[in-house]
Amino acid sequence: MRVNSYLTTGLLILAALVSVQCSSGDTSPGATPVLPTSTAAPPATATYGPTATPFATPTSIPSATTVPPPDNLKRGGILRFAIPEGPPHSDPHLTVTSALVSWGVGQVYSRVFKFDTLNGKSSVICDLCTSWEQSAPLTFKVKLRDDVKWQNIPPLNGRALTAHDVVYSLTRQANSSYPNSALLSNITEFTAVGDFEILIRLDSPDSEVLEKLADAHSRIVAREAVEVNGDLRRGPTIGTGPWIANEVQADVIRLIVNPDYYEDDFPYLDGLDIQVMPAESTRAAGMRAKVIDLAQASFDTVADARDRFDQIYWIGVENPAAGVEVMMNTNRSPMDKLAVREAMMLTWNPESNVAMPGGDTIGVSFHGRYSKSSLGLPSLNGDLRYSKFINFDNRFNDLSKANALLTSVELKPIDNVIIKVGEFGQQYIDQANAIVLGLASVGIRSEIERISTRVFGDEIWIGGDYDIAVGTPPPISSTTAYLFAVHHTNGPWNTTGYSNPEIDRLIEAQAKEYDAIKRGDLLLEIQRLILAGSHRFIATTRTTHWMYWDYVHDFEPFTPRGDTDFLNKVWLTDRAN
Repeated sequence: MRVNSYLTTGLLILAALVSVQCSSGDTSPGATPVLPTSTAAPPATATYGPTATPFATPTSIPSATTVPPPDNLKRGGILRFAIPEGPPHSDPHLTVTSALVSWGVGQVYSRVFKFDTLNGKSSVICDLCTSWEQSAPLTFKVKLRDDVKWQNIPPLNGRALTAHDVVYSLTRQANSSYPNSALLSNITEFTAVGDFEILIRLDSPDSEVLEKLADAHSRIVAREAVEVNGDLRRGPTIGTGPWIANEVQADVIRLIVNPDYYEDDFPYLDGLDIQVMPAESTRAAGMRAKVIDLAQASFDTVADARDRFDQIYWIGVENPAAGVEVMMNTNRSPMDKLAVREAMMLTWNPESNVAMPGGDTIGVSFHGRYSKSSLGLPSLNGDLRYSKFINFDNRFNDLSKANALLTSVELKPIDNVIIKVGEFGQQYIDQANAIVLGLASVGIRSEIERISTRVFGDEIWIGGDYDIAVGTPPPISSTTAYLFAVHHTNGPWNTTGYSNPEIDRLIEAQAKEYDAIKRGDLLLEIQRLILAGSHRFIATTRTTHWMYWDYVHDFEPFTPRGDTDFLNKVWLTDRAN
């Protein structure tokens, strides 16, 4: 057991970003547009192409990649950070905000599965389970650990976790009136088989079922805790995870290590101290004064801190589920001609060198690391990404080829192409301005109409009222949900109007393909075909910038589906004055 360091800890603060969309300053843009609540696939049609490949039946899944602790590891200490926006309450099943499930009291709870994020991977591994098997095409059996205890707080009082607890929690989350129910909407049955085994039945084959159970929103809560107040909005917050909620208020959350956590070697720290600090200037001042250990901040703020302090390191982390998306409405002239859309793309240069803190450019480390952005589609785990196997170099930044294409279709000078850009931040405005200049270079005159984020959701994502649009991708709960909603012919958010029966066939096939390699091949081909349609793509992914003092070690903020298990492996050395 570790001593509670909060007895001697004063005001402690630190910054971490939790935003769904971002601006060039990596801050939240304000109101999130109201969107359809369902991204269900269109009704099933005839079976095409590959049929579902059953999972190989494993005997066990390791809890994590076996890695020895650092040779100079120093255990203990409190990591101090803050979030720019706090959660509305403390019930992980009644909110979608990552301020709760990823960075707040959600860390108190475990999940059936989680992600192994060592070296940037995102493979699904066991959390509360020890093994699983696919006993039939639509049936999974999951065996649970027998050494997990609820935290020793009334009314749970340290009792053992059972399969009945897991079934209760997953059934509660799947309630159709709850905001996270879409994750489990394809699951028709959760059944406890004895005390340490659960049976899961699906309505249809689902290649992402384990990922959804590993999602940060799929936290396992206890019936007794819910029954205290009818829900968990006001607590009590009692889980089986690595942290215990020591103090939960609107503006501060203090978590201490769980002495009965089933993974004996983790966490390395004694606790996490989290404050809600909306103003970036306040977080930056806290870093300078060393009352903050690490902070998410804008590019400029990180660069300024690097200029002032050699002991501040930084890291840039891509978020493939966000960024700058460009959409062209294929139902409107002249975007209804493929050659015109191809020519438009050839006038744009979506990637250019960006100066990084310390005067470096993308891909070069300077007391830090940076992950180079690339063209692609939104993704939660990086499973939808353009790769070296897709040649997009010949689709951008070639004016001579653009003019040749326009000549081939005898396009006359075009006026009044309207580019609608959402007010998500300066990065989006800059992209729209670059498009205007590119189009003008080949004789296509256009103008920009700036619209609010809420109007963008109504007019662009839902209504399809645009010629060209620039904004963030629509929010997604899974790769398959995104593909069906946005790129399938019958998708509710397919507002570019593009239709390709082969894309539809492949989308339906990958949704049923359990073999990871085969599914990867299908996703790669889907991306090739979408790019060939020249109607929708991510020009730049969002990059979140973090800065941290040199006494913070092994800070690797890779968070597939909101997984923040990496915090268990962060450790501290002595803070210098």
